Amino acid sequence: MAKIKEIEELELTKKANKFIESADMSKGKKNRGGRPKKDKNDRATEQIFINVTKDEKAKIDAHAKELGISVSALCKISLAKFI
Repeated sequence: MAKIKEIEELELTKKANKFIESADMSKGKKNRGGRPKKDKNDRATEQIFINVTKDEKAKIDAHAKELGISVSALCKISLAKFI
């Protein structure tokens, strides 16, 4: 009787393992996360450097923080009307 019980347990284990494998969603194509890459033409690759005083920098930082945007975004918005 012991062997029959062991075989039945083995069959149940195999069925359980197959069920678990089929339910495992981690296999296959993994989502890498993050946003999709931009096209080469849309990427910002160039930089502009400017010198400002400490007071000007503090005002720019404060204004950007007040608006809830980065200093870079503030500069881009400010320069947009000229380009």
